[in-house]
Amino acid sequence: MNIRQNVMINAALFVLKALPQNERKFHKLFKILWFADLDHLKKHGRTITGDTYKAMKYGPVPSELYEKIKNAGDSFSIRKISDDGSIESFADVNFDFLSETDIESLNFSIEENKSLNFSDLTDKSHGVAWNKAWRHGANTSIRVEEILDEIGADEELREYVEFDNALKRELQSCAKV
Repeated sequence: MNIRQNVMINAALFVLKALPQNERKFHKLFKILWFADLDHLKKHGRTITGDTYKAMKYGPVPSELYEKIKNAGDSFSIRKISDDGSIESFADVNFDFLSETDIESLNFSIEENKSLNFSDLTDKSHGVAWNKAWRHGANTSIRVEEILDEIGADEELREYVEFDNALKRELQSCAKV
């Protein structure tokens, strides 16, 4: 696993450990991560998970994390345990992969969203970004520009995110050579 994937998994583990067992479900985990990513992007110019969210019927879903959990084997640290969307974590959080600001945004989102029910989380997550992507159909990736619209990003943040994303693409291109 690369560093970004380790951050994503440990962010998910952090959220799951903060929720009571009966609340550890795909939907709640994904919405708490969505709002934590929005908060962190707005404050620090990057998301925590680095995942691509897709517009699904009940709100944004982090696509890579969803696939990893859904197709998890026994060696993966988070697995689906029942057909009602319940999931369980089988590892401790490795805090080496989470920054202080990651933890701050995760805690903020957990506190703000942990007591919301399925319908409330769904309604709350159907914001500007989800609506724009949903117009193109279910399972459409939510674009960075749509997420920046969702958080009311100013021009400085938009330029920073654009530069950062271009730099990441360039580094990935160099790594393939």
